[in-house]
Amino acid sequence: MGRAHRLTHAELAEVAVSGRTVWRMVVLTTESGLSGYGEATLDDEDTGFPQLLERAARSLIGNDVDACEAGSALGGIPVDLAGRTIRSCLDQAICDLRAQIAGKSVSAFLGGEADAPSIPLYANVNRATVRRSAEDFAASAAAAAAEGYRAIKIAPFDGLTPELCATRDGALLIDAGLERVRAVAEAVPDCALMIDCHWRFTPDAVMSLVDALSEAGIVWLECPLRETDDAIASLKRLRGAANARGMRLCGLERFGGWDDVRPFVEAGAYDVIMPDVKHAGGLHTILDVAARARSAGVTVSLHNPSGPVAHLFSAHVMAAIGGDERMEVQWNESPLFFAITDPPPVLDRGTCRAGRSPGLGAALKLPAQMRGGSP
Repeated sequence: MGRAHRLTHAELAEVAVSGRTVWRMVVLTTESGLSGYGEATLDDEDTGFPQLLERAARSLIGNDVDACEAGSALGGIPVDLAGRTIRSCLDQAICDLRAQIAGKSVSAFLGGEADAPSIPLYANVNRATVRRSAEDFAASAAAAAAEGYRAIKIAPFDGLTPELCATRDGALLIDAGLERVRAVAEAVPDCALMIDCHWRFTPDAVMSLVDALSEAGIVWLECPLRETDDAIASLKRLRGAANARGMRLCGLERFGGWDDVRPFVEAGAYDVIMPDVKHAGGLHTILDVAARARSAGVTVSLHNPSGPVAHLFSAHVMAAIGGDERMEVQWNESPLFFAITDPPPVLDRGTCRAGRSPGLGAALKLPAQMRGGSP
């Protein structure tokens, strides 16, 4: 491939979006001036995560792009969620560069059709809803629907934990969540309604809500239980109850490759699994998981409450996977979503497309103070 594609720089870029979100991205640059991008945004990260990410990225300097392997950059970093997030970020940047060198978009490089159809989206309005009343959730949902989204997701059960479910405090939190759900249902009667439970329930507690959620029109029930092997049987029972009432059960947003996902898929725990380009360990890993899951009758919808770089990669991967499943978009968390890449993401009446330009099809445009590291 030649020295023109030798990596010479690695930078860490950080964008503070809100009190709870920092988008973290890596820029890998070649001797010829090509830049490849990856996103490593991680909720609840350890304090040393940015340093580990930057160290791993810099370890790739001096390698030719065709010889780079994201996994080799981990060194002694454990292959846990944080380690997979670092690996995923570097894999994105390497894939971006390889696709540019090949003169293909990332989706085409991954085997997708050159003229893939538009991708339907659902609006996750949770982080845009800073004030958490039922009325505020309803207003966010209505605003997203006015932009053309026909499916809306909220996370209504603030403060609840499995340990609280059987307590009076837990009952009050559940009631508050149901009030939010019903307010959204009333505000957007023509939209598909989706809820993310963020692993807050016990099996008995969520099973007792199935009828109420169905009556409110919920069609998507995400991550109700902590996703451990001993929860698989409970998830399978819950899936049966949910399906009987018109809901799909969805999860596995923080999982890695097929070995991690397989016990849940083969047991029939979920209708939909939700790999994330930031956490799965690599773009080809997601394609492998998607193919295996589909053969088992399980659908794939990418988890994507992310910045614009991860969003663009998610669109490329969804285009490569194909099908008509909706993809998540973090609706209206920050105007920076449309300000830090050139060109910005295009969201059109609840749809998007994977770009056709070589590579990711966009470049970061950040002030110098948001970009760290170099050789």
